[in-house]
Amino acid sequence: MSNLVNDLQGRIQGEVRFDQMSRALYSTDASIYQIEPIGVVIPKSADDIQAVVELARAYKTPVLVRGGGTSLAGQSVGEAILLDCSKHLNNILEVNVEERWARVQPGVVLDQLNQHLAPTGLWFAPDVATSNRATIGGMMGNNSAGAHSIIYGKTIDHVIAQSVILSDGARATFEPLNQAAFEAKLRGDGLEAHIYREVDRIVTANRDEIERRYPKIMRRVGGYNLDAWANSGDTRNMARMAVGSEGTLVAVTEAKLNLVPRPTLNAVDVVHFDDIFSALDSLVDILATAPASV
Repeated sequence: MSNLVNDLQGRIQGEVRFDQMSRALYSTDASIYQIEPIGVVIPKSADDIQAVVELARAYKTPVLVRGGGTSLAGQSVGEAILLDCSKHLNNILEVNVEERWARVQPGVVLDQLNQHLAPTGLWFAPDVATSNRATIGGMMGNNSAGAHSIIYGKTIDHVIAQSVILSDGARATFEPLNQAAFEAKLRGDGLEAHIYREVDRIVTANRDEIERRYPKIMRRVGGYNLDAWANSGDTRNMARMAVGSEGTLVAVTEAKLNLVPRPTLNAVDVVHFDDIFSALDSLVDILATAPASV
């Protein structure tokens, strides 16, 4: 372990914390689970993340990228080197109002982003309850939704592209590809090309089963998004596989996000029921009125 720590300290500009206190602090999130990590690295740059992944691969050690720790099912804890991007990699890099997108680092907090966007009349729509501390990286990892997912969908519906570090330390960009660009990826060398070939092979071989067994519901966020790949039409985007993968596939260093117009009017209806069962029975009729949330 000392060799790993020394190698990390020799390559990382950020903080390398393998002391007992840091491991205890990072052993929990908002869930009931507690798993002490191997150590903690607080990277200052994408180069730091790449170095951690390369060294972890060499030492056969797991890596887990952590957001704000608001996860309710233990997604932010594990016996691994935890990467905390919230301290330094929290910059809003670019906003394009005309084309309605923003480019951000993974440690940007949702409220921070939307406050920055407020003068433009745009916002990043998935509105999780923990918006004042949930990071964009964590939202991508969990494919987070929010109270207004009825009209805005989930995080996967608003991620245009991602800059990522693959498990071998190579860098890649996941973005929309037309058929010609996709076929070029399939013919490539290296891990990225292998990923494209294998994902396409798995989906092609299991397309009927994916169509039959994946739930057709608005808020499904469990498991890899093979259905999103299967139903992608003529445009493929590997970011749709990375979103919702809970840090098991790639480490995201940057993301390009879709923005939508911010609502200008708000209203609330309060409907009274005799019991919870009649309230639930009314949901179909309520949804027919196209509410923003229920």
